[in-house]
Amino acid sequence: MTDARAALRRATAPDHERVDAVFGGFRLDDPTDYRAFLTAHAMALPAIEDALDAAGFAMLLDDWPQRRRGGAIAADLAALGASLPAPLPVPISLDTPAAQWGAAYVVEGSRLGGALLARSVPHGLPRGYLGAPQMPGAWRNFLEKLDKHICRPQDVAQATDAARAVFGLFEVAGRNVTRLAEHQ
Repeated sequence: MTDARAALRRATAPDHERVDAVFGGFRLDDPTDYRAFLTAHAMALPAIEDALDAAGFAMLLDDWPQRRRGGAIAADLAALGASLPAPLPVPISLDTPAAQWGAAYVVEGSRLGGALLARSVPHGLPRGYLGAPQMPGAWRNFLEKLDKHICRPQDVAQATDAARAVFGLFEVAGRNVTRLAEHQ
């Protein structure tokens, strides 16, 4: 069996670094920057979640509906006096299980990063999205299922393409919001 998680981690490391660099420019302790950070995430995350729903990902990961965080990001933006931005178009088809697992790998991995980032958000600012609770062992369970479903080299390739596309979507969203802020 292929260790899909290791293959995805290796193949997407440069993409992950670019996204981290873009979002690392937002100060989460500043309400304006934090709102911009959430706006950028809201341009990408709900679009990917909706695409995974439309593709039937809940048939592959039974607790998928409980893992969604689009509602949390909308609530956080509302608490900051902002509305959900228009979603960016999903740049890849999620018509295969492998592509769905690759996209979900990025979305679920961002939850881990979000838990760390939530510590930087001061009390008084909403943290529903970054601090979204997760059942104990949910990440490990996700990775075990990913490894079971992504076994063949062509599946790894499809999952990698989808994961890279999702990282790219987040990167575009972050850069778009950064450019808008620079012109205000």
